[in-house]
Amino acid sequence: MSFGWRVYQFLLGIGALSSYMFYRGAQSVDAFSAEQVLLVLPAAILLPILLLVWYRRGNHEASWLIFPILLSCMTLVLYDSGYAASLLGWKLPRYLTESLDIGLIPLQVWDLANLLFVPAIGVVILLRFTRASREQANAAAEFGAAREIQRSLVPPTLPAFPGYQIDAAYIPAAEVGGDLYQVIAKTDGSFLVVVGDVSGKGLNAAMSGAVAIGALRTLAAANLSPALLLEGLNRQTTAGGHPGFITCLCVEMHPDGWAVFANAGHLSPYRNGEELDCGASLPLGLVKDADYREARIRLFPGDKLTLLTDGVVEARNSQGELFGFERTVAISNQSAQHIAQTALAFGQDDDITVLKITFQS
Repeated sequence: MSFGWRVYQFLLGIGALSSYMFYRGAQSVDAFSAEQVLLVLPAAILLPILLLVWYRRGNHEASWLIFPILLSCMTLVLYDSGYAASLLGWKLPRYLTESLDIGLIPLQVWDLANLLFVPAIGVVILLRFTRASREQANAAAEFGAAREIQRSLVPPTLPAFPGYQIDAAYIPAAEVGGDLYQVIAKTDGSFLVVVGDVSGKGLNAAMSGAVAIGALRTLAAANLSPALLLEGLNRQTTAGGHPGFITCLCVEMHPDGWAVFANAGHLSPYRNGEELDCGASLPLGLVKDADYREARIRLFPGDKLTLLTDGVVEARNSQGELFGFERTVAISNQSAQHIAQTALAFGQDDDITVLKITFQS
């Protein structure tokens, strides 16, 4: 706020005090009229100019107030000026110094101007209400579209694979986010488990996730290894021009218990309640030629792998405390539903996604 505007606000405050003193009989009519002219004149000049500027910047409701405010302010200035002039003995039109009687109702000249100001305010309120209703309807439609797209980011049912049990828990946040996971069978008897998180929220995040799912399924059909799959997915994501990035963890599970990992900036997985160091490269969509490496581990009967998104780690309670990695490690060997519900009860701040893979034989 400019210094000049602060000074003017201060003077308006003095003007309010002056009005009180006038009506209490502590100030003369001459001084009061002169003060009113000096205080109202800047508003009479500047307010219409500001409204015109706002109108030219796209605020079309402002056009309805330019003339009523100009007329209201100027008539008040004219009245006070006319009264001051009459004290000097100047002869001015009667309507500048005296009230006009309409029947039994006495009206000053500014009262007639204000009759235009009141309906103009009503029109502005109506226009703003109409615009707000339209924007709310558009936002609801966008939100619904994002929800529909988001449903495609997670499979409705999980496929079954011999020797493995897969459980998943997915709890979307109140605002549409971008968590995704897929379980895809490969022709050699292995299968892919992919968990990802699109940066941002809303329709853009959901659309970026849907595009990534389409590219993922196309690349998986070529029987690529996890590292090559992430490289291809990164090229597709980068070339798509979508803002933001995607963290992604890709695991190739084999019938004999071998698991091959490739990580694109995602949270590390857990085996039997312990965090696995499977390396990490840049998230998808940041650098076109990013390199992704693989890590291999052997699972034994009864071993459990836990994959999750940061909605668990970044759950936040009412005091602002994060759920954190220590609590996540402590519950990482529990079922997918237990982990998700624990994070939800702590305080959900983002989409929560948990996959639990148990090697049975």
